[in-house]
Amino acid sequence: MTPNVMVSLPVVDLALQPSVVATAIRHACESRGFFYVTNHGVPREAVDAMFHAAREFFSLPVHLKQTVLQDHNNRGWTPMGEETLDPSSSKRGDSKEGYYIGREAEEDEIGLPLRGANNWPDEDKLGLVNWRRVMEAYHDEMSSLARRLMPVFAEALGLEKNFFDEHFRKPTALLRPLHYAASESSPDEGVFAAGAHSDYGVLTILAVDAEAPGLEIQEANGSWTPVAGGTSGGFCVNIGDLCERWTNGRFRSTVHRVVTKQCQGERWSAAFFWEPEFDVVVTPIVREGEKPHYEPCKYGDYILGKYAATHEGFKDS
Repeated sequence: MTPNVMVSLPVVDLALQPSVVATAIRHACESRGFFYVTNHGVPREAVDAMFHAAREFFSLPVHLKQTVLQDHNNRGWTPMGEETLDPSSSKRGDSKEGYYIGREAEEDEIGLPLRGANNWPDEDKLGLVNWRRVMEAYHDEMSSLARRLMPVFAEALGLEKNFFDEHFRKPTALLRPLHYAASESSPDEGVFAAGAHSDYGVLTILAVDAEAPGLEIQEANGSWTPVAGGTSGGFCVNIGDLCERWTNGRFRSTVHRVVTKQCQGERWSAAFFWEPEFDVVVTPIVREGEKPHYEPCKYGDYILGKYAATHEGFKDS
């Protein structure tokens, strides 16, 4: 199916009055579930340093990157082709590699699934400089931005601003720098940079280096629409499946994919996934006169099932 004409996503200026921001986010989330944010308060230096560090790591030989393979807590390097986001349509793994970096677990969380220490590279052996410090600083910036966004989301839903606070005291907060190969995607042949998928959690905050093209979103009729690059320095935010469940389908989690062309070269991005505490039970927020469209679910059970379906490293967990 031939892609549609490129579309520009809504841009939400976080410096505006909170009520104006909440209205803009509500409109965006009830339509495509994707939007850009500007005036977000994240220093450009932190973004640039993160991408520089990501390039340093992904440029290393494979045998060195294998020293920090993704572990059972979903921390570390995922090799090129390890993930298949659309198993039903893909003939091979997605043409990207990534590195999962999570919130460092507190003592009472050790032993819980997906909780633990990060799988940091040995900087001396791998020839990296301040790699952990840079990634931790960017992770902190993303966590702060996500915490600033949640009260606005609550207001957009007509809830008290602190509605989500108790569910995110010890959140699942994963940063994943991504490197896409300089190769040609071919959807008709089942070859994708990132196969068709919707994100699993509540929010995804995405930075794309040099605003490289490739992101496409699926329309209701099944067709694909390329997304234009955002404003300089902005982040792309999208709703995940868990947010759609939580809002009883009011906010949309839209299927999307990444399709690259060989002529554009390598593609670099960094996704930050914001999700609740492991034991949180997500119950749909139902408006007056509305029936729940989803059953309550425990976040931890839900997310483990998602990883098992798409990651080779979680098939047997």
